[in-house]
Amino acid sequence: MTEEFLDAHVHFWDHSVPGLAWPWLAAGFDHPRLKGMHRLDAPRFTPAELRAEAGGAAPAGVVHVQCAALTEDPAAETAWLSRVADTDQQGWPAAIVAASRLREPGAATAMAANARLHRFRGVRDMSVTGTEEPDEVAGALAAAAELGASVELQLPHEHFDTLRALASRWPTVTFVLGHAGQPTERTPDYLVRWSAVLRDLAAAAPNVVVKVSAIASAADPQWTVDSIRPLVLGCIDAFGAERAMFATNWPIDRLHGRYRDLVTAYRTIVADLSATQQAAVLNGTARRVYRL
Repeated sequence: MTEEFLDAHVHFWDHSVPGLAWPWLAAGFDHPRLKGMHRLDAPRFTPAELRAEAGGAAPAGVVHVQCAALTEDPAAETAWLSRVADTDQQGWPAAIVAASRLREPGAATAMAANARLHRFRGVRDMSVTGTEEPDEVAGALAAAAELGASVELQLPHEHFDTLRALASRWPTVTFVLGHAGQPTERTPDYLVRWSAVLRDLAAAAPNVVVKVSAIASAADPQWTVDSIRPLVLGCIDAFGAERAMFATNWPIDRLHGRYRDLVTAYRTIVADLSATQQAAVLNGTARRVYRL
């Protein structure tokens, strides 16, 4: 029996929803790494479109990670996604990670507003990209601890010390290292450095988990199973399968491949792991982290 896959990182939108916008889909948007994201634009990308695109590789469930622009209502995207899930045949998304600006004075209040919606599980802050002093985000992380919310950060390996410091100060908060720590190269020397700091982080911060996603993307646009294998196995070797989870970053990574090919690549790379380890990276870790 093939172990089911739970996709821990997808993005939905619907341009017909009043009050929400997705600027990264606009033709003039310029991302520092991902070029041409406007090619993904369509009237909507929701569970129905994901299922149709994934076909036989469709996941057993999905976790949605924020992608709409922030509005005056900090829970607007979460509320819309909750309505989507309530009417979806499989209840997608099963869990929702909301946007947050951890440094802002209202971050704790915004988090509490999202937490009133029962599929809310955590926050992601994409504005934290380098060194961060714990005192600057203390209010928000205290709220995360109180609410049981995970905190996802996309930090490159040069700034893993920030994540280690935050995880040490708030040991009851689960921190998610997004997109495998954003490895940008595939050279042997780079992978040695990346793997070493990844192992150090995993050993020093037991409340950090790694999301294996966005590795078949702009940093490796012509990716193959062999080219992403060191990244997948590097994450699992560092954190252990019980602290690593697979995700597709869909539909953004459609820019560089097909959904079914990426899921097949994940399965191929972990085929030699034990059944318990495969179950953990394919769905178990995500189920635990996002309380599914």
